[in-house]
Formats: sequence, C-alpha cells, structure tokens
Amino acid sequence: MFLLEIVWTWSHFAFGLTYAIVASLIFLFLVLWLFKPKIRIAPYVCRLADPGAAVYYSFKIVNVSFFPAHDVKIELHKTRRITMGGGKYNNEREKITLVNGEISHLPARPTFWRRKDSDPHCLTVRSAENIGEILGDYNNGKSLQVSLRHGLTGLPKVFDQEYGQGTPIKGGRFKPGTKFEKP
Repeated sequence: MFLLEIVWTWSHFAFGLTYAIVASLIFLFLVLWLFKPKIRIAPYVCRLADPGAAVYYSFKIVNVSFFPAHDVKIELHKTRRITMGGGKYNNEREKITLVNGEISHLPARPTFWRRKDSDPHCLTVRSAENIGEILGDYNNGKSLQVSLRHGLTGLPKVFDQEYGQGTPIKGGRFKPGTKFEKP
C-alpha cells in the first residue's frame, strides 16, 4: 500500500513536470515568433534626379511590427560574382556608402484606426553611387542589409534584400505610407 502511494505521487509529479516543460516551450516559441522584428523592404529602387543636383538612388523600409525598432543599421553592398569554373562561383562584397545608414529608433506601426498616409514607421535611405550602372552588368548586384532590435524584447534580426540585373529602377520618390506603389 505504501509503495503504491509513492508510485502514485511520483507519477503525478512526472506528469506535472512534463506538462510544465511542454507549456513553457510552447510559450517560449510563441514569444520568439511573435516578438521578433518584422520589416519589409521595397523590391525596386527609386532614382531621384533633381535639376542641377546629384542623382540619388533610394530604398524604402517599412516597420510592420506593432513595436518600435532600435539600433537600426542599414548597409548597402555591391556584390560581384567571381566564377570558379564548373558552374560554381563565389561572391565578393564591397560596402557602398549610404547618406543615412544608421538610425537609433524606428517607430512602431500604428493600429489601423490611427494610421495615416504619412506614418513615420517608414523610412528611405539613399546612395549617391550609380546603381543603375552596377545593376546593368550581369555579374554585379546589390544587397541591402538591415539589422535591428525589437523594441520590447530586444531580439535582433537581420533582413537582406538582393537586387540584380532584372531589378526595376523607377524615377521619382517613394510614396508615403506602407505600400510600395509606383512613384
């Protein structure tokens, strides 16, 4: 009888411990999945040529998370394919300067009832480098890399957008808001 009570107690303890571990893992998975930074990067590049001024190429980034992003660092790289033979190749990366590549704070996406056309959770960065010439070559490409931290949890994430020979370059500025409409 005493042995049966011990087995009964330990089986309840093992069941409770297993239940608690599984529930904790599910909660941790949900937190890591829901509270990570989320952004979108425009699939095309805008070319802005003001009369009498330099030509700039701009890229648009939208924060789609309901929390702000911190320590936003944006880098633009020129990637060049180096053929190694047998259909294989390596990539060589060269950093290109951006006018405004480091931002300390990117505001959160507002709720749908407070949303406006010119929300500040979107930003554009620009480069004075001739991107049209670089993208015209088959062996060259561009890589826009955005690294940031989630405002609530501090979880970091790196996003990467590749631009190649088929990437459209459109004239004008990006429209304000969260959509990537034609300028």
